[in-house]
Amino acid sequence: MNEQKPELYMLIFSLKELRRNHMTQLLQDKKDTLSNESGLTHFNIYHSLRGDCDLVGWVSANDPTQIEHFLRSMKDLLENNGEIVHSFMSIYQRSPYLKNSLKIEEQILESKRKFIIAYPMSKSNEWYLLPYEERKRIMDEHIKVAITDPNNKDILSYTTYSFGIGDQEFVVIYETDSLYLWMKVTEKLREVEARKWIIKETPILTGIRI
Repeated sequence: MNEQKPELYMLIFSLKELRRNHMTQLLQDKKDTLSNESGLTHFNIYHSLRGDCDLVGWVSANDPTQIEHFLRSMKDLLENNGEIVHSFMSIYQRSPYLKNSLKIEEQILESKRKFIIAYPMSKSNEWYLLPYEERKRIMDEHIKVAITDPNNKDILSYTTYSFGIGDQEFVVIYETDSLYLWMKVTEKLREVEARKWIIKETPILTGIRI
């Protein structure tokens, strides 16, 4: 049996400023240096739309040691300027419910969407006890509703996995140019059968690309 290799390691995090506006400028100035020295695939920064944090960051790399190097460098850089509020580590691989999907690095690097929405997610134990074909039927409905919704005009989605490496089972990441349309699609998805097994979807980090 051939082992399925991870395609990309990811880190979603949020930061709180301790000195107003200083951290934002510092990260913008050092963004390329942090990314290059750590060997990251990409590093995006967003203004947070939450009250408990000021910035949201999204990092990806081919190896977890690159994420660790980035975190050490960022903590040194942010000393006395900011602190980490949320941090979610995960691994991207192709969904078992989708036959085809774009190469993840290309999609991330080419996207210029304005907003990011990211959150940890977990399902109940009962979900994993269902036969695979039953889970696939349920997820096929979820995917079909999302793809065919008339409000889904520009939304990019990334389902990443955290089993055994984080407090959550998944980290779900979305990019969009319209928070309103994203909200309408999400509202519609509340009606699908798959919702029965969701037990955690907070905190939700929402940000505007810098």
